[in-house]
Amino acid sequence: MSPDKRLFVFLLLSSTLLPAARAANPENGKSLHDARCRSCHTSIMNGEPDRIYTRENRRIHSLAGLRDQISRCEANTGIRLDAQQTEDVIDYLNRQFYKFGH
Repeated sequence: MSPDKRLFVFLLLSSTLLPAARAANPENGKSLHDARCRSCHTSIMNGEPDRIYTRENRRIHSLAGLRDQISRCEANTGIRLDAQQTEDVIDYLNRQFYKFGH
């Protein structure tokens, strides 16, 4: 077998052994958001937590900006999300409030 074919077979086989990342789950994102983010946003926005996303002077203008803001919130609050949870929250917030597309 040629070196190119061996490399192809190796990459094909090794990719099947890696855990597949699952698609983002907005329902899980909503649950995580409500459990870990909502109380702080309620406090910040004087009892109207969703207004943090819909206010005229909102900070988020892209998916990258949303991802960065979630990282800042984690750093400021001590809340930790794993990579999949972060994607779930991003998907929920994007579908619910931002609608940036993918």
